[in-house]
Parts: sequence; structure tokens; C-alpha cells
Amino acid sequence: MSRNLEVCAFSIKDLIKVSSVKPARIEFCENKSIGGITPDLRLIDSAVSSGIPIFPIIRPRGGNFIYSKKEIDQMINTVKICKEKKCQGVVFGVLDKNFSVDEASCKKIMDECNGLSTTFHMAFDECVNPFKSMKKIIDLGFDRILTSGQEENVEDGLQLIEELVKNSNSKISIMPGLKLRSSNIDKFLGNKNIIDFHSSCYVNDKLSMKEATLLIEKINNS
Repeated sequence: MSRNLEVCAFSIKDLIKVSSVKPARIEFCENKSIGGITPDLRLIDSAVSSGIPIFPIIRPRGGNFIYSKKEIDQMINTVKICKEKKCQGVVFGVLDKNFSVDEASCKKIMDECNGLSTTFHMAFDECVNPFKSMKKIIDLGFDRILTSGQEENVEDGLQLIEELVKNSNSKISIMPGLKLRSSNIDKFLGNKNIIDFHSSCYVNDKLSMKEATLLIEKINNS
């Protein structure tokens, strides 16, 4: 099975630039300082024209991942627009007040995601029970979970990530991310059951094409 690099792009300029090294897909968002929110949907057409599968983040605001009914409806509408604009996937996550996966809200959004690939994003890292949460996410039908192993740096979350991979029984892809770089990706490449990798490829607060190229080379040669 092939292994994939997903690059997170925080502007259309970076998205077009990094598309030249042909990552498997691009998570498209804006406002890196708050972890990324839904990009200007007027830019989706330009993003899709890059020829790389585009996965916009469906996150209406910064802050927590506990959303009101109005915000959930907004997220559903955003998914609909992304689908109409020929995006190949979306990235989202909703929690309840107990910091568990909000299954009812996620299902409402998933119902609109028919035909799209889906990633449960780093809201997962705020879940109080990662293993029970993973089961809920599997049951909801997500394709992958983006996680740092509930740490501030994915390298520190390696142990939990490997436990999640083992306990997933290949029912979902566990995708390590958050400060994943060419300098530490080897620690994850040794686990052949990890097939997806996520990085912004940022060095000194800006996109590094050298870093993107190094990551893709390491993944392709693993």
C-alpha cells in the first residue's frame, strides 16, 4: 500500500506553490495562528485547479470544537459548497461538553459528505478517552484521524499514536501531524501500518519547498 504526505496550506499562494511537488492531498485552511479555520470559499476553485486533491478544513471559528446548532448548520452548508466545487475531501471534528466525540453532530455533517473522503482533525487530541473516541470515529465512517498523540509535538505523541494504530485494526488511518518534519519522520516511518503523514512543511514560519521535497522523498523511499 502506498504511503501519502498530506500538506497543510494556509494560503492559496502556498497551496499553488506546494502543489508542484505533488503531495497526495492538501488540507486547505487559513489563519495558522489559531490552528486553521475554513478558508475563503471563493478560493476553492483556484485550489482545485492545482490538480491536487483538496481537503478544506470545515471549522467556522477558532477556539474549542463544541459547536452550536447554527454553527453545525453552517458547517453542513460549507461541506455542500466544497462538494459542488469538486473538492475530494473535507476535514472536521465536533466534540461535546464532556470532550468526547459529538456523534449526533458529526453524523449530520457526515450525511452531507457522501462521496467525499473525511478526516477527523485535531479535535481528537482534546478527547478524554482516545481509544473510545477512535471507535466512535470509525463507526461514523471517517477515513482517517489527524493526531499528534495528544501532545504539543507529534514526536512526543509517538507512543500513543502507535497504540492507536495497533488498536485500530486497520479500520481507519491514524495520521501523525503537528511539527512533523523531515528531521523526525523516520520515527514514524518504521511503523509500516502508518500510511498517512501530515505536515505544514513550515520552517521559520514560512513554507519550505526544501522541507516538502525532503518529506516526500523520505516517504516514497520508506
